[in-house]
Amino acid sequence: MGKKKRSNQLLLLVGAGILIILYMVYISYYHSIMEQAGIKDDEPAGSYKYQFDMIVDRPNSAFWQAAYGSALNTAEDNEILLEIKGPDWETEYDKNDFMNMSIAAQVNGIIVEYNGEAGLEEKINEAVENGIPVVTVMSDAPKSQRQSFVGVSDYQMGTEYGRQVASLVDGNTREILVLIKRNLDDMNQSMIYTQINNAALKKAGQGQRIEVKGRNLLSGGLFDTEEAIRDIFQQEGGPPDILVCMDEETTESAYQAMIDFNMAGDVKIIGYYTSKNIIGAVKKELIPVTCNVDTSQLGIYSVQALSEYLEEGRASSYYRVDVNFVTKDNVE
Repeated sequence: MGKKKRSNQLLLLVGAGILIILYMVYISYYHSIMEQAGIKDDEPAGSYKYQFDMIVDRPNSAFWQAAYGSALNTAEDNEILLEIKGPDWETEYDKNDFMNMSIAAQVNGIIVEYNGEAGLEEKINEAVENGIPVVTVMSDAPKSQRQSFVGVSDYQMGTEYGRQVASLVDGNTREILVLIKRNLDDMNQSMIYTQINNAALKKAGQGQRIEVKGRNLLSGGLFDTEEAIRDIFQQEGGPPDILVCMDEETTESAYQAMIDFNMAGDVKIIGYYTSKNIIGAVKKELIPVTCNVDTSQLGIYSVQALSEYLEEGRASSYYRVDVNFVTKDNVE
């Protein structure tokens, strides 16, 4: 009987040892992927009331750095730790992976840019079910369990872009190409594309045939976007008369391609955002107009939405961000 007891005790000790080893391996793996993703995990937890993660496609872009800057100021004023992270050319992780990391770290809230990626809506729901409120930014996931959406509705964006397209349509306009990065099976499902198409056809003269096309540039990196844009400028029959860009990277690539192929004046680019390079092109009248989303509001409202939900148990479902268009007449 004594031998059996000692044998059971030995088995318990071995089992406990195995559990400890597995836990240490898990912790080592967790810190390893956090380090590879460029995420610091050494902040003193007691220094902050909450910890929020901002997960976006291009965390190093001028647009998201501006939004993060305003969000960070708001977070610091409210004793909140805020980190920005996301896929880029330095890591193999996608937004689903970063959502997994944030859920595993049990952050208090997540701000995520949603573009319809496969599995991301499920990750939003998983976070909420684990007690982590989620705010979507710029593009919404209305069928998910997210708490709030901060940005510009597709209807509003499409209407605003439609006005700009109509202002550039003239008697020589034959083709308009709308470039969108969104996971859509059918471009016609996009309210943005529909509004632009309606505005262009309404402006066209009687008997004038204008073809409005849409193309989805949802891709894994900036290099793919650059290649897609260069293909558009080299296509048989030439580039479109009006090229509508819906993000900063696409605008920068389109502008560079126009310069490289010496097509300034042949293509009217409707741009997005007001980076130094894009504003310079507007001043030179190489880009007639560019969309400017208020990144300050975007950052502030995102943090406020999460804070309000955590403090009061509820928050507005939609925080509208201002949009305006910059031309040579109002660029200063």
